[in-house]
Amino acid sequence: MNFKRNERDLKQIRGKQINVIGITGGIGSGKTVATDALRAAGFTVIDADEISRAMFARGTDGERAILQMFPQAENNGALDRAALRAVIAADARRRLRLNEYTHPLITREIRAQITACTPPVVLSAPLLFESALARLCDVTVCVYCPRNIRAERIAQRDGITIAAAQAMIDAQIPDTERAALSDFIVPSDVPPHEFRAEIIELFNQLTATNETTRTRV
Repeated sequence: MNFKRNERDLKQIRGKQINVIGITGGIGSGKTVATDALRAAGFTVIDADEISRAMFARGTDGERAILQMFPQAENNGALDRAALRAVIAADARRRLRLNEYTHPLITREIRAQITACTPPVVLSAPLLFESALARLCDVTVCVYCPRNIRAERIAQRDGITIAAAQAMIDAQIPDTERAALSDFIVPSDVPPHEFRAEIIELFNQLTATNETTRTRV
């Protein structure tokens, strides 16, 4: 483990049943890389972003409701998610309005999926703490990455300026606050293979004493 804190805290939970592990990280932190690695290792992952995309996909009632609230995010009759992110990044009141509409719907679906799954389950959510989804978790893990690296990743991924990427980062709680709220921390500013290996190692240890086991790689 790169973070000694993780080794210390692991000793405190050994022997406990861990049914739901929450994983979070700010935009551009590498959370998706982590959840892809966990899926490949045999973990069941419930992804709040994937649920959101499905619930508010083109032609859904959810999409129509958001377009009514944010007509400036419309592009050729459909919701432009990049435009929506820019709108809420620039206006905290609009961000709150969107969250008040979407969070209860997403949380309800997440609860239903957790109930339907055999534990252990990984719950991936960028707003794990802001939306109170952490209450559904037995332990929480933060993927941590320095702000400048995150901004570079976002700018390259979305084809936007560093300043625009920084505005998107600033629309979320600081990574330092997210890390302080989490039980475990894994840095992602390392070679990808090292990051994936540490994520899998940590989650294997978190679930090592569970009565229900799965095949891991």
